[in-house]
Amino acid sequence: MNDRSGKLVLLGKLLVAAIALVTLVAVAARQLAPSITLGELIVYCAVGVVCVMALIVLGAICSLQFSQFILRMGGTDAQWFWFTSEPRGLAALREQQREGEAARGES
Repeated sequence: MNDRSGKLVLLGKLLVAAIALVTLVAVAARQLAPSITLGELIVYCAVGVVCVMALIVLGAICSLQFSQFILRMGGTDAQWFWFTSEPRGLAALREQQREGEAARGES
């Protein structure tokens, strides 16, 4: 399967999942608000799904921007925030790098 057809299959699966989710929520919401027409209910559910997807994308963008900021400011890796300390030997490697830069600066 080439890359383009794989993406189309993924897009199709996502579309089917979104339709199923909207339908499931619409059926449950129909019981709660019987005065709203089915068309309005589906539109509200679709808008809700779009808003949730937009929030997920916004969260991913913010997370990636934060990770890039940390790396640009000299951080080890944004994923290391999950651990209590830096990887073994990293302090020694940084010290060697500083010594090498200082030696190049003197000559």
